Amino acid sequence: MTELFFHAQMARLIGLKFVPGDMTTHWEALHDLPEDALREAVSWAGRTRVEFPTPYELRQDVDVAWSRVCLEAEDRSVSLETPVTIEVPQAKTQLRIDRGWIYHCDQCSDSGWHSLWCGADTFRKPGQTAKACGSDRTHDAHEWVEHCHCYDMNPELLRKRVAAARYAVAHTTKAKTW
Repeated sequence: MTELFFHAQMARLIGLKFVPGDMTTHWEALHDLPEDALREAVSWAGRTRVEFPTPYELRQDVDVAWSRVCLEAEDRSVSLETPVTIEVPQAKTQLRIDRGWIYHCDQCSDSGWHSLWCGADTFRKPGQTAKACGSDRTHDAHEWVEHCHCYDMNPELLRKRVAAARYAVAHTTKAKTW
């Protein structure tokens, strides 16, 4: 998010009570949010708050507002031109597959993790990237993972994080009794 975009969004809340004279704290606490998330949070805050929200309150508004936008998973399945039949001998049955799935990221299949191979190529999977894991110890060849390039922007991963945050807030917030 750019600082210009951030200040434009904060200006939308100028009609609330107790607008801070300086937005440095808000910027430092919120600059890592995607622009769409901040836009939705500011819209939500403008509809539901009387006083200018703290950075913490705006992050809560992101969870609430963006969960309304992102919580429902879209159906990205497609019909296959030619269905595939797989024989399952243990179950003495056949599986007919007539639908496929379109991922936002084919590299990680929307998991957020990129599979890598460290060491000799003998057991490396087809298409798997060879990259040293960075360990300074002597070790056998092995698979390891790192965040995929899409981790911060993949809509499916964002939807899952919003849903997880919403669940965490709903199940960890205890009522204050003072």
